[in-house]
Amino acid sequence: MPINPDIIVSKILSSSISIPNWVFEKITGQIWILGAGKASVNMATELIEELPYAPVDGIIISPTHDYIDNLQIFKGAHPYPDEDSVAASYELLSLVKQIPDGDTVFLCLSGGASSLLTIPPYGIEVDELALLHKLLLNSGASIHEINTVRKHVCELKGGKLGRELARKNLITLLISDVPGDDLSSVGSGPTMGDTSTFSDAYQVLKDYKIWNQLPLSIQTHIQLGVEGEIEENPKPDAAYFRKHKVIELNGAKGLAESIANELSGQGFSTWVADRSYEGPIRKVAKDISSKAISILSVNQPLKKPAALIFYGESEVEVKGSGKGGRNQELALICALSLEGQHNVQVISIGTDGIDGPTDAAGAVIDSYTTLKARKQKLNPESLLQNNDSYHFHEQMGTLIKTGPTGNNLMDLQVLIVE
Repeated sequence: MPINPDIIVSKILSSSISIPNWVFEKITGQIWILGAGKASVNMATELIEELPYAPVDGIIISPTHDYIDNLQIFKGAHPYPDEDSVAASYELLSLVKQIPDGDTVFLCLSGGASSLLTIPPYGIEVDELALLHKLLLNSGASIHEINTVRKHVCELKGGKLGRELARKNLITLLISDVPGDDLSSVGSGPTMGDTSTFSDAYQVLKDYKIWNQLPLSIQTHIQLGVEGEIEENPKPDAAYFRKHKVIELNGAKGLAESIANELSGQGFSTWVADRSYEGPIRKVAKDISSKAISILSVNQPLKKPAALIFYGESEVEVKGSGKGGRNQELALICALSLEGQHNVQVISIGTDGIDGPTDAAGAVIDSYTTLKARKQKLNPESLLQNNDSYHFHEQMGTLIKTGPTGNNLMDLQVLIVE
């Protein structure tokens, strides 16, 4: 009973954004809407439909071109910032300075905002900042470690935008793509106090052997911060954060449970992970594959056909020169781990529809995919070693392409065990 990936994709696309009614009771004065991230346009659209009266103005920074009445939509770049990201961020900051004290500001924040909402510190060029982002994303560092650094090399992240909004009635609505409970890491926490320091950022860069690859301008900025010559980011106990409201909307677990309900209605026994995963991609893939093998060997009390659902964000250290993304690479590792096992299918997809710097959302494999590849004279191990999962899946016809979904709830894996 194989599952068509379209069922999973349709659930992602139809995942509604639910805003608690009590949020609207907190509104004072005029309403302004700011936003950044892959899901920010959908969030703002849903918010406007629920508001008691229309916003005066607002700016959303998105990786796609969109239109919303009463709001300005600026296009920025992802996964690495560019001149458009910086120009849009200056426009947003300029609008912030025009908002009267006491008015209500909603910030719609989701994954991708770290690249879209960015103003480099003095002396740092945007291409240097883009290089920092690329080195971090290819280093194998966790998203928490990556954002620790990004918070300290930007004039808006790490609570600095929140400081600019200190005299406003600030309500941050966010959709988290970050494993764990640290909401201040979503979008590098522009409106939330930062517990990390310049020394923490420096240590991440040293631990992952990035420091010596950085431009002198970024090294100098971090060093000045470590020496106390540059002020640390605002801390959570700052007075202006005390009245700030932060509301997490939806969540990857809710999406996973919704998919489980859909599959249960189709006759599958379902299992949903209790919490999001994080860690090196090979370990994540091993844990996911082992769960399927346990069911195949009747070591798990789950009747077949079974559907196992995981969600989270793995860490990939890019050493090769190939093309791919977390989900494509994870699917290929699972294909190798499950090779020859009977009737196992794995769908691995980025809920934002964008897996790494590719046009694919992820991939779908089964326990025969790599066997078929070998018959076609493809060497899956060699392609994996070169981080070239995209070309493996492209040649095997196993890529999933959706385009941007307007959602961003971590990565999602669905395993079907027949």
